[in-house]
Amino acid sequence: MMSLNKSMDDRSIQQPKSTTIVKYEKSSCLFCNEWFDAQTFTEHLIHCGQVLEQCPNSCNVFIPRIRMRSHLKECQRGNHQQKMQRLTASMERLDQFADHRVQVLEQDISTIRSVLNEEIRQRLHLITDVGNIRKNNHVVEDWTRVTDDCIAELRQQLNEERAQRTFATEQNQVDFQYCCSITQSILIKSLKEQLEKKMNDLQQHINQLSSDVSFHQNHLNDNIMKLEEIVFENERINQDKFVRIEQFLQEINEDIKTKLGSTVLSTSKQATLDYEVKNVKSIMCETEERCDKLQSIIQDLDKTLHQTMQSIADIENQLAMQQRIASVQNIRGHLIWRIKDYSKKLEEAKQYDTILHSAMFSNKAFGYALRLDIYLNGKGTWKGRNLIACLNVLSGEYDPLLTWPCRLQAEIIIRDQSGIALEAQDYVKTIYVRKKSDDYIQTNQYFHIPHKVITSRNYLRNDSLFVEVRVLK
Repeated sequence: MMSLNKSMDDRSIQQPKSTTIVKYEKSSCLFCNEWFDAQTFTEHLIHCGQVLEQCPNSCNVFIPRIRMRSHLKECQRGNHQQKMQRLTASMERLDQFADHRVQVLEQDISTIRSVLNEEIRQRLHLITDVGNIRKNNHVVEDWTRVTDDCIAELRQQLNEERAQRTFATEQNQVDFQYCCSITQSILIKSLKEQLEKKMNDLQQHINQLSSDVSFHQNHLNDNIMKLEEIVFENERINQDKFVRIEQFLQEINEDIKTKLGSTVLSTSKQATLDYEVKNVKSIMCETEERCDKLQSIIQDLDKTLHQTMQSIADIENQLAMQQRIASVQNIRGHLIWRIKDYSKKLEEAKQYDTILHSAMFSNKAFGYALRLDIYLNGKGTWKGRNLIACLNVLSGEYDPLLTWPCRLQAEIIIRDQSGIALEAQDYVKTIYVRKKSDDYIQTNQYFHIPHKVITSRNYLRNDSLFVEVRVLK
């Protein structure tokens, strides 16, 4: 096959590279004797069926192109040659396949040899590693024996030290309890001294306020007496003027009856009469305005007097609270406040804008000092229709030890006094309290409860209202 391919290549090389074709106007085919133009003659020669061609089976026969297929079917030498070609081709394929398989086997054998060599090398390494590991194991066993002995000694020392520390901690606890008792007694003494000082100062302040209130009350009573005297004097003067005016009018009527002819005198008297009437009316208006002003002043004084009396009562309550704070009763952040005489206090709030203050309590032991303030008749735009309340953070004894800013969350609960626990439905409001520092003025966060809610269900019973405060965090 290789020789055939080489011969074909030689023939292709020996052929000329270019041929010259002589073209005529018309020429006849040498095989089929048909005439064609110069343009179609070459194409006809390529496809002409009468052209003689040699049998490819080498039977030395020249056959027209049209009958070549039928000849190839009948040519015996061609069939034998085809079979030989097929056999040679199959043998060549088998040889190529065998060569390929031999090459593959050689490659596999080489890879197996390399793998075996690598495995032998790894086994040698493993043998050396196992020997090293055995040596290391002997060393490790020796070290483990030594470390076990050391650990046993350390455990014995740890047990001894633990016993000593437990004894020392018990002794420290006893000393700490003794120190705590001493510090508590010292703190209680100092707190009692401070409270006594504050109580003395507050008592002096209360005495001063009571003296001021008595002085203002006496002064107010004197002013009221003077105002009443002025009013009575003005009324008496006005009555005298009215009597004079009536007498004058009677005289004028008599003069009019007696002197109908004298029109000039009557007109002058009428003018003077009109003037006097106008003066009397202006005096009456002035007295009425003064009376209204005096009444408003009396109301303001009455309101201020009631507020001062309430402040005195609040100070007295604070004194009582300060006395109770010394014993630290409420340090759990929980308060239940009973407001008695609700209707009376609501009327006072409507008339005098009074504020109710709860007892002071703390969110925890040595924590923030808290107080609930309630406006029964509301405040600002909520006035007259709602109950307004706020939770205040007051200045306490332990403020320097606490964390600032203060952030608390509390629940304000209006308790249902139905008497049956399953049917009770409390009214709950959540409020957030924030204060930057102990000396910072707090901006209160108010919450409102409508009067309709308070009067509904059993929140108000026996003219008493129960308000509960729970500090959550």
